[in-house]
Amino acid sequence: MGRKKLRQQVIEELRALGTADDFMNEAAAALLGIHTTDMHAGEVLDREGAMTVGELAGAVGLSPGAATALVDRLEEAGFATRVQDAANRRRVLVQPSKDAGGRAYAVFGPLIRNTATFLERYSEQELILIRDFLRGAQVVITEHAETLRDAQLGRGPGPYPPLESGGS
Repeated sequence: MGRKKLRQQVIEELRALGTADDFMNEAAAALLGIHTTDMHAGEVLDREGAMTVGELAGAVGLSPGAATALVDRLEEAGFATRVQDAANRRRVLVQPSKDAGGRAYAVFGPLIRNTATFLERYSEQELILIRDFLRGAQVVITEHAETLRDAQLGRGPGPYPPLESGGS
């Protein structure tokens, strides 16, 4: 088949995986009654633990003001709470609520179980390769997202010229 063709197929499969993941996240967020950005923020909190609103803003690519509104929505929906930082009483942290994990697992549990079953076919060495590939792909995607956000905010030329409003 050739390395170039195989590399192109991997890129196409990554694009398809990204689209499938977007569609699944939209469906999951709708079922949970929250916006996809709010769900992504909840996932960051679940994975990383308590953090300030500013740290959460950086993690999900929002301005601090937009992140404050996001945390308000997460609190209202029962997915997060604000707590005083024990180490610095003037600092407020956002953390997942006690019920957030259970509610999310009700939606994502079947996906986690099916993925674990799917991965059983791979050897330990293959799983290490898959894990390392996914980590590397995440870095590439995250860096590109940051480049796009910087271009949108006028902090760099970005890879693309700005689009005209109402363009064709």
